[in-house]
Amino acid sequence: MHKGDDVSGGSRTWLFCLAAALSIVGCDSSSTGGSGSGNLSVLLEAEETIVGGLEDGEGEDNIRDGFNVSFSRYVVAIGMVAMSQLDGANPQSDPAVVIADFKSLPTTSPELTAFTVIPTGQYTSFAFETPAPDESASNFNDVPEEDFNAMIDKDWSYIIEGTITQISDGASKDFLIQADVPTVYSDCAVDGMEPGVSVSSNSSVDITLHGDHLFFNGFPDEEASVQRLAQWLWDIEDSNGNDVLDKPDFEAATNIETLFPQPTYTLTGGPISPIRNAWDFVRAQLGTQGHIFGEGECEWSPL
Repeated sequence: MHKGDDVSGGSRTWLFCLAAALSIVGCDSSSTGGSGSGNLSVLLEAEETIVGGLEDGEGEDNIRDGFNVSFSRYVVAIGMVAMSQLDGANPQSDPAVVIADFKSLPTTSPELTAFTVIPTGQYTSFAFETPAPDESASNFNDVPEEDFNAMIDKDWSYIIEGTITQISDGASKDFLIQADVPTVYSDCAVDGMEPGVSVSSNSSVDITLHGDHLFFNGFPDEEASVQRLAQWLWDIEDSNGNDVLDKPDFEAATNIETLFPQPTYTLTGGPISPIRNAWDFVRAQLGTQGHIFGEGECEWSPL
């Protein structure tokens, strides 16, 4: 999970202004090592933690402190794909944004967009966004109309609904996250491989979101160093008495030292600083979720 610089002004067109600037400068595609034309299909993929939830256990991907978590909705606004070859050559971009429920994505990894008949070779810069959607967004996989319209009307980039269950006694709590976390994910790369994506005659890249980030115990540079913990969510009180943990409850949870005790948690280094309540923590973790090819890391920058 790589840290990025803040992007001021909240412009959804940041990537495309960059692409336009690179296009104006101009580069000879022969200098990038590619030859001929190819196609790139950009696919959406849900990490297994979104589809199957997280379970208590001692494994690397388990929750370590006695809870199971499942998601019933994981609706995300996503798109604004942009990429270019070395030194900004051959910039490609698509401003399309979709609203998709990652909980119910087909396992075949459906297509978000496609770049056709473009220069082949390595596109060393690859980026996408989880923006605040507007009326141009499309409904990707039959998201309920109520959710789709609310995302646009309220500038939400996420609607996440789920249940946390305590292993010791089977008691459970429902939670609902409706949040604006517009983020640019850029300079995506897979460890041990060239940065970005390779375009050949027929190629593809998976954009992946990781649902377990909500339960990370900090904002590490490498995911292998994290623990997944859920006691903090269980300890939040239903302050407004509506039988679901939601934004008012997260905002009211200001006992940061108790919810996220040090040294177990490290709250620095994320997209939001300082973290003053549980809502800040949720939004900060959501702003780090973007990956490619499953585990390929991306730099993140809040819009």
